Amino acid sequence: MGVNFFRRDDRDPKFVLFEMLDLERLLRYEAFKDFTLDDFKMILDEGLKVAREVVGPTLQDGDQQGLVYEEGRVKVPASFHDCWKVLSENGWFSLAVSPEFGGQGLPLTIYGQVAEYFISANSAMTIYSGLAVGAAHLIENFGTGEDRALFCGKMCNGVWGGTMCLTEPDAGSDVGYLKTKAVPDPEAGDPRVYKIEGTKRFISSGEQDLTENIIHLVLARIEGAPQGTKGISLFIVPKIRVNPDGTLGEPNDVFCTNIEHKMGLHGSATCGLNFGENGRCQGILLGEPQTGMAQMFQMMNEARIGTGLLAQGVASAAYDAARIYAQERVQGPLFANRSGPRVRIVEHEDIRRMLLTLKAGTEAMRAFILKLFYLTDVSRFDPDEAVRREAGQTVDLLTPLVKAYCSDFAYLLCREAIQIMGGVGYCREFPVEQYARDVKSASIYEGTTYIQALDLVGRKLMMAGGTVFQRWLGQVIEFARANQEDPDFARDFALLLKAGEVLGDYAGRFLSYFQEGRLGLIPLSAVRFLECMAETVLAREMLEQGLMAREKLKNVDSQSASGFFYRGKIETARFFCRQILTNVFSRQAALHQEDTSALDMPEAAF
Repeated sequence: MGVNFFRRDDRDPKFVLFEMLDLERLLRYEAFKDFTLDDFKMILDEGLKVAREVVGPTLQDGDQQGLVYEEGRVKVPASFHDCWKVLSENGWFSLAVSPEFGGQGLPLTIYGQVAEYFISANSAMTIYSGLAVGAAHLIENFGTGEDRALFCGKMCNGVWGGTMCLTEPDAGSDVGYLKTKAVPDPEAGDPRVYKIEGTKRFISSGEQDLTENIIHLVLARIEGAPQGTKGISLFIVPKIRVNPDGTLGEPNDVFCTNIEHKMGLHGSATCGLNFGENGRCQGILLGEPQTGMAQMFQMMNEARIGTGLLAQGVASAAYDAARIYAQERVQGPLFANRSGPRVRIVEHEDIRRMLLTLKAGTEAMRAFILKLFYLTDVSRFDPDEAVRREAGQTVDLLTPLVKAYCSDFAYLLCREAIQIMGGVGYCREFPVEQYARDVKSASIYEGTTYIQALDLVGRKLMMAGGTVFQRWLGQVIEFARANQEDPDFARDFALLLKAGEVLGDYAGRFLSYFQEGRLGLIPLSAVRFLECMAETVLAREMLEQGLMAREKLKNVDSQSASGFFYRGKIETARFFCRQILTNVFSRQAALHQEDTSALDMPEAAF
């Protein structure tokens, strides 16, 4: 095994979970009534220990040893197998899975934080299990009782893997142009069984030797179905056929043609797959015909939040590495005392600025993502239908932000970590160069930033006639106004209020562009709007934390560990608003230019 770089501290995660979020509320739900807060703390403590002792040591193996492809088979590093065995046998993959399928039935909120620990320790490893559990959840929601009994338990507990197969060589984001076809298989004796034929590309976990079987969820068009996304159906396609009693049958004519040679995530197999080269691939129709895209969007939305979590987890690992290095490395005197002694670089002004950018960014993203998991738990289990609906709408509204902004921001944070460490940050001696390579994938997975921005502007802003966005924005503005005279954060709440007004300006201009037929201006500004909205979300989270930390500080010694934590949280909230949220206002200035240079530019001039 390689060097274990995992150095996570759990103080901030526990602050978010047990001081900011109302976990007592979740314990009142029927689904979680048998748990206690102590149970949650014990699981988090044990998860952190497993991440440190079991997952962390595998990080370098995945990157430096990588994968081996031989005649359709993919071998992962040997240490991955040992790690997988520990995680699967001890139920770490199925923390939030229903007990019906062998899971522990914990809230997603708790699972999300444990998953962050594992991601920070080795993000490539977590992709295999995350996709399997996500695919199983889709089968749980849309499959028959027989489907659930055959597949869900083994997929959730690490016996079988799982994938989502959308992309094709000639149909990336244009899923509606896919060519994979499905025809009824009369020999099967089951009207739900079809013959599948086609090629998929960029399939994460498409082949590996961690599990005895892999259950692919494949989008295909039944012959005669209309073109476009409306004609697509979803099929359960095992790598090895599964007998009615759950035992494995014959191979299902699924062949891995290659693995991609990627910039990062070398331990995660991204595969090309051929289905039905020999006419022997069978797929089980999941749900009704021509509902495949609607079904797959459930898994895609879960994966989008998971992608944001991956980005945040990797960026947090980069912060850990940079912070520890900066506190040890001695170099140069202070700017204000050039004739003085050399000091640790953590004392230099610009290093402190970059470290605080990392701290503010990772902590704000953690708070945002855990809040989304919390709202998801509320949307699933609260007894009040209206409460469930509002929580679910908020999650839907904010999902493009967590996927796109966190992915892009995390890459920038990893860049800062490399810069803090200087030359060694660019070398394999330390892990931050790997973190930067690994995390870049997050901005591409599950739809690029632009695709998320179009989803936000084209769909989410107009949910329920625009009332969901208006309600959320109203809450932000109300929070800012209620605290605009705060003795410690008045400047920061003024910035939050102004940012809320900028979002209203953006939304109003988008509406006028629609009405005036100036549609080209919308995609030119959509990503900037998403970034503005995301930074407003994160600033609100940080200010809520700042207020809480100030109250907590009253009851502790300011020179104690808790005192330093709360004082740090207050300064971090201020920094985020004054140094990161202020980006919103430069983007608004660009919006007001209504610049069309990118459209006016002759193609030959590029």
